[in-house]
Amino acid sequence: MECRLGRLTDVSGTLYGTTRFGGTYCSGSAGCGTVFSITLSGTEKVLHSFGKGSDGTNPIAGLSDVGGTLYGTTFQGGGYNDGTVFSITTGGTEKVLHSFGKGTDRNTPEAPVLYQGGNLVGTTYYGGAYGYGTVFSLTR
Repeated sequence: MECRLGRLTDVSGTLYGTTRFGGTYCSGSAGCGTVFSITLSGTEKVLHSFGKGSDGTNPIAGLSDVGGTLYGTTFQGGGYNDGTVFSITTGGTEKVLHSFGKGTDRNTPEAPVLYQGGNLVGTTYYGGAYGYGTVFSLTR
């Protein structure tokens, strides 16, 4: 697994993060990325492997903890292959909240989402009126 840009997030003494590659799904040996946990004593567990269906692929940013639920982005994949915003419980239940690539919201979120004023806020690398990215806000 490769942990490229993401930071680790501490939830009650367990650390959570993402890897851009690795995991069970996708063709080739690289894999499409994971969400993992690791305890302070070093026990690691893969909570989710990306790339099955339209759940997104290649998460390169860290996770944000909002009340014990983790939120993140994938750089690719999803319904339009332009990335997703997802939630995942600390037990490993993952849900896509938004697939980028339809309309002007596109595409490729690279940064972690923030929790601001009851919404998830983030940025995309491309898209928007001039093609240089967008700032987005989603309800949980």
